[in-house]
Amino acid sequence: MHGDDVASAGVSVATQIVSKATEILLDMLKVAIEKEREAARLKQSENQQTVLSGGEVTYQKLKEGGEVTMLPSFAKDDYGEFLKRAKEMDIPVAAIQEHGKENTLSLFFNVKDKEAVNAIVQDIVREKLKQPEQTERMITIEKEQVEGFQMYCSYHDIPVNFMETQNGVKCIFGAAYEKQMEAAVENFKKLHSELSQTAIDVQKDEKGKLKITVDDTIQGKSLKMNFCTKAKLERVLQERMGFSKVKAVEATNALAAKISDQQLGYYLSGSRQLEQMAYYEKDIKFENENVLTDKFSFAKMQFQEEGTPKLTITDERGRFVVLSANTRDRAEIEKSIRQHLKVEDTETVKAIMTKAERLGFVDEPKQVQFKEFLIERETQSAFTVRGGSTVVRLDLSDKETAKKQLMDSFGMTAAKADKIIDKAQKQTVVNNLLKKAKAKAALTVDAIKHKKLDRGSRK
Repeated sequence: MHGDDVASAGVSVATQIVSKATEILLDMLKVAIEKEREAARLKQSENQQTVLSGGEVTYQKLKEGGEVTMLPSFAKDDYGEFLKRAKEMDIPVAAIQEHGKENTLSLFFNVKDKEAVNAIVQDIVREKLKQPEQTERMITIEKEQVEGFQMYCSYHDIPVNFMETQNGVKCIFGAAYEKQMEAAVENFKKLHSELSQTAIDVQKDEKGKLKITVDDTIQGKSLKMNFCTKAKLERVLQERMGFSKVKAVEATNALAAKISDQQLGYYLSGSRQLEQMAYYEKDIKFENENVLTDKFSFAKMQFQEEGTPKLTITDERGRFVVLSANTRDRAEIEKSIRQHLKVEDTETVKAIMTKAERLGFVDEPKQVQFKEFLIERETQSAFTVRGGSTVVRLDLSDKETAKKQLMDSFGMTAAKADKIIDKAQKQTVVNNLLKKAKAKAALTVDAIKHKKLDRGSRK
C-alpha cells in the first residue's frame, strides 16, 4: 500500500485506459440490462414476480427484486449523481446513512445489478479525475486487502472508491481526507503486522475431515474448528479470538488464498447470506450415481424469508448454476446448465439433470407410446427408445445414425424408424405438459364419478 501522485503521467494513462474501458462497459451493460428488464417484465405477467423501476426505493422494496448486496463507505456528495445515472439505467437502489456518519452512505442494490453499479461508480470517479483542479488523491492497495480496507474506512466515515487498473487497485479519496487516510494506512499496516504473528490454515484430521486451525502467538490463543464458510469463520474469530471485524475479514481473506478452488467454492458460498438460511445441505451424494457428476458439487438450500428451495451446482472452476424448485421445466434447466456451467457433452448434461431430478428440481422425462415402443425425450438432443427388454439411447442431432441404430437394434423398417424419430422430435415440453394436465383432469372426473356412485349406494 503506497501513495500515488494523481497528476502524474502514469496515473493519467491509467485513467485514460479505465475511462475507455468503462465507457465500453457502460454501453454494453445498458443493452444487457434493458434486455434483462424487458424479459423480466414479460415474465412478470406470467409469474407475478416483482420488477422494480430504476431509481431510489426503500430497502424492503429492494428485497422484492432479488438478493441484495451493498457498497459501504460511498461518498454522500456523489450520491445525487449516482442516483441520476442509476435511474437512467433503470437500476433500483437504496441508501442508508448510519447514525454518527456525516460523509458516507451504505449503498444497497440487487446482486444482478452489481456490474452495472460498479461501472457507474467508476465512471463518476473517472469524471472527477478529469477535472482541471485536482481534488482527488489515490493510493495503491493490494487486491486482497480491498474488502478489509473499505470496511475500515466505512467505520471511520471516510468516503472511498476503488478502481482496478493495469497497475493494481487504486483507492481514491478526496483531498480533505488526506490526513485521515494517512492514519488509516498506518493503522492498517499495524493490523497486518499483528496478523503476521497469526497462523491460519486448513488441515485434515485423522478421519480425513477438514479442520481450520488458528494460532495467535501475540495473544497466546488457538482455535480448531470444522471447515466452514468465510462468514461463519469471521464471526467465530471475533467471538472466540477477540478479533476486530476488520482483522477477522483480513484473516479470513488470508485463508482464502491457501485453499483449493473446490474448497473455495464452498468457503465463499452465499457469503453473509448463508447466515440467513433456514436449511443448507452441501456436497449431496447418492449411491451408484453417475461418475460424470463427480466433478460437480450439489448443495440444497432455503432462505428463512423464502418458501422456495434452491439447488446450486458448482464445478471445479467455480462456475455455478442455481435451480429453483418452482421451475422444473427440463428444457429451461438444460439451457441454464449448458449456459452457466459451460457443459457441451450431452451425457454429462443428462447426468447432471438426472441427479437434479432425484433431488426434486427437474421434472421427470415424459414418455410417448408408439405401438410396442416407449419413447422418452431426455434432453434437447438425447432420447431413449424402449422395446421389450431392449433399450437404445439416441442422438437427435445425428438423425441418420439414430435411424440406423433403431433399424439394427429392433429390426424395424426405415419408415418406422423415421416415425419414431419424428415422435421424439415432436415430444416438446408444451405437449407433455398438456398431456399431463389432461391426465390429471381425467383422474379428477373419475374421482367425482366414483364419489357420486358411492353416495348412490347408500340409499
